Amino acid sequence: MGLSFVNVRVLFVAIFVAAVMNNICSATEITVGDGTGWTTSFDYQAWSKDKTFKIGDTLVFKYPVGVHNVVEVDENGFTNCRTSNELGKTFTSGNDQIALDKLGNRWFICGIPGHCDLGMKLSINVIPI
Repeated sequence: MGLSFVNVRVLFVAIFVAAVMNNICSATEITVGDGTGWTTSFDYQAWSKDKTFKIGDTLVFKYPVGVHNVVEVDENGFTNCRTSNELGKTFTSGNDQIALDKLGNRWFICGIPGHCDLGMKLSINVIPI
């Protein structure tokens, strides 16, 4: 007794849907700094050390509007706290949601003068699901 063509198609569709749902359900919204949020005098590298950042996850930066911002920069901009190495737009909403949609290292700093030097910088490595 074999599987009919219709049963094989149904089985294939079920497996496909399960795989898609697994990817959707495994995406995580990660609030940077947890309850502390995005602020000065916090060690974001220590905070991120034991976290896993995967494709499909979303970083959420929470801070008072007008007090801070978030700028994605390259490694040199991160190391030297320079927004001139900006890779994308500057986020200013106070509830910035940044999709982790590419693999590899990503660097974020606060572009308000002096804030990056006070610890407002985050370096992460995004891995596959």
